[in-house]
Amino acid sequence: MADTAIADPEMRQEFYDPPDMLSQKVDRLAEMVRQSQHMIAFTGAGISTSAGIPDFRGPDGKWTRKADGLEPLKGVTCVEAYPTSTHMALVEMLDRKILKYLISQNCDGLHRRSGVPAQSISELHGNGWVEICEDCGLQHFRDFVCTRLTRPGGPKCPADHFTGRFCGCGGRLLNSTIDFGQSLPEVPLERAQQHSRKADLHLALGSSLRVRPACDQPATTANKGGKLVIVNLQKTPLDDLATLRIFAKTDTVIEMLMSRLMIPIPAFRLQRRVLVCRNNSGNLWQAKAVDAHDPTIEMSHICAVDWNKQGLPSKALENANLAICNSRGGHKYKAKLARQSVDLKLYFMGHYHEPPLDLQVDLSNAMLADIRLSFDPYSMQWFTTSQELLAVSQLQAPADAAQIPDYGQSHRKYCIDAVMKHRKCNSENAAEIVNQRVASSKEEASATARKMGRQQ
Repeated sequence: MADTAIADPEMRQEFYDPPDMLSQKVDRLAEMVRQSQHMIAFTGAGISTSAGIPDFRGPDGKWTRKADGLEPLKGVTCVEAYPTSTHMALVEMLDRKILKYLISQNCDGLHRRSGVPAQSISELHGNGWVEICEDCGLQHFRDFVCTRLTRPGGPKCPADHFTGRFCGCGGRLLNSTIDFGQSLPEVPLERAQQHSRKADLHLALGSSLRVRPACDQPATTANKGGKLVIVNLQKTPLDDLATLRIFAKTDTVIEMLMSRLMIPIPAFRLQRRVLVCRNNSGNLWQAKAVDAHDPTIEMSHICAVDWNKQGLPSKALENANLAICNSRGGHKYKAKLARQSVDLKLYFMGHYHEPPLDLQVDLSNAMLADIRLSFDPYSMQWFTTSQELLAVSQLQAPADAAQIPDYGQSHRKYCIDAVMKHRKCNSENAAEIVNQRVASSKEEASATARKMGRQQ
């Protein structure tokens, strides 16, 4: 919001350490990383500016410009943006167990798209590409923005985050981004607090460190005796707590740090995971995309499948994309095939202009193929990194499932509070109004899904 913009001109100003000073500071940071036993990182919008996504409180940030009566700068859409070298370095350090946990204020989805598992990050302000089940708390990472359900003339209920889609358990799926004034879900915040208390090194990257309770996490580490390193072009309210203060762009610092640690920064690759399975008789096949880290979570990456070069029905891609964005399903495809091996052509959402992919799957000796794919957006090539034949029972969710079980309860309280404020009623009456709205929204969304099912 514009009223959260930095008012002090000095605090708005950006600073740059001279090259020799910057080099010395990164040398010191590298030594801290080598000595750390529990290093965590905290990221803000500043790590995504080099991807073409404007920040909020920089000199040309969204809230800064609005406070000055200016229109926000236009950037690339988040779903088309490439993760930066900072994003990819953090993934590599997580993979190598150098970085133990990641805390982020960002809603742009780039951390998850870069390859960070849901179990390794607290996205404190939500994620515009993630839906959370109101009932079971399961997260669903999407290939499209998870907008809230609206009706002509405006939002159905500004506080209600329902997207019009449903979880496999039947619960409503909710947009996960947190509104100003909305409480943060407890589970991500508790995990962030636990790691912040345990951390001996907390690396804050590209954040103004002004929004609570998110910014309390780096402060917690410092107050517990851990080292706090802040990398940001502007001064922050936590500068006095920092062991090391670096004024430079995050990509510059991270690239220098990784060089000193002798760790290469991997290039961004779009990771996809596809399950192809058949029934016992082999005459019914299914192909579906799943989360790269949890095969029990269906994803929206596939928008159409051509089985055995039979071709796609008219408008199949158009209808599939519409179904994915507006209904209960649309990203699972079945076919009746009297054989035990198939040729598939998979069509994807295509935000990185990825072409269709041809696959051959032989299930004559298994019921399921677990296929890992990687897409290089620079060379525009697909690679099959693995294809494992399994029994369906061998698919297991991670021990630390990607669930936020209290999100539905927190969201319900937020909706009730909003109704109490606007209707000036008590909590019981507000709860009844919210109950009616939930029931109505579920019925309308189900009716839309049934209608779209008939149209395809």
